[in-house]
Amino acid sequence: MRLIFSQEFSGETMRLGMILERIRRLIGREGRGRSGTGSGEVCSLLIDPFAEDYGEKAERGGAISAEAIRAACRRMQGAETKGDLLRVIADEMAAFDLHDLEAMNARFERKVGHLPEGYRDRLLSSVREGIFSAHHRLLLLSRNGGGRERDDPPAPALGAYCSMVAEACTAKAREKDPKHLYLKYLLSAFTMFVAEEPAHPVGTPFPGGQIVDEWEGAYLCPVRDMADDVAFALCPYCPAVQSTEPTYPEMRARRREQRRRESLANYWTNYKG
Repeated sequence: MRLIFSQEFSGETMRLGMILERIRRLIGREGRGRSGTGSGEVCSLLIDPFAEDYGEKAERGGAISAEAIRAACRRMQGAETKGDLLRVIADEMAAFDLHDLEAMNARFERKVGHLPEGYRDRLLSSVREGIFSAHHRLLLLSRNGGGRERDDPPAPALGAYCSMVAEACTAKAREKDPKHLYLKYLLSAFTMFVAEEPAHPVGTPFPGGQIVDEWEGAYLCPVRDMADDVAFALCPYCPAVQSTEPTYPEMRARRREQRRRESLANYWTNYKG
């Protein structure tokens, strides 16, 4: 069994490497030969929670079995509304505490500690928002309830997402404790299917300068379609769409100017005097 899993994992690793190479070409930069986490590994950490090394043993609350995770995933799949889903996620989050969130953040900080300070700080700020802010919002909503939107059904992709989470955590359990991987997937489930926001907060910078952006009610991601073949990635279930033009931060100002000119042109075209 261990040999079969190792062969399957090696195949997924090779495929992930090919995907990351496409991402490197898309966002217009190559590695610069520095030691530690390279640009490809940074992309991997962002798009594929399974790729991160969750080697730490559960210190508080004990481990979570793959069987318990699969059962919770079935409950999430059965959620008829976003409110129902929120309650299941909140119940599962009871197995975690602030220490687990801090450990998740610390792991990422160690992974990217060698990166240029400016980029690293922007990246870590987004990662902290994706961990601590998501958790805070989850707790508030679960305690205080929500508006009528909580009666809406979750996005259809929820079923496939839950199946993927169960598969990923079962695979991780063959080698290591899946508890912290499961935590990442729970937070992402809240963000994507309850809050209906991208898995990574708006402003999250990818190597090369492009960011997750929001424009006219749509969330834009520069690498959204590049990870559809990665077995345990978040991207296929994310409400963000693939951007059709570069999403550098300065592009937002250009889009605003373009819309202004279009509005003026439309005004003069339809002006009757």
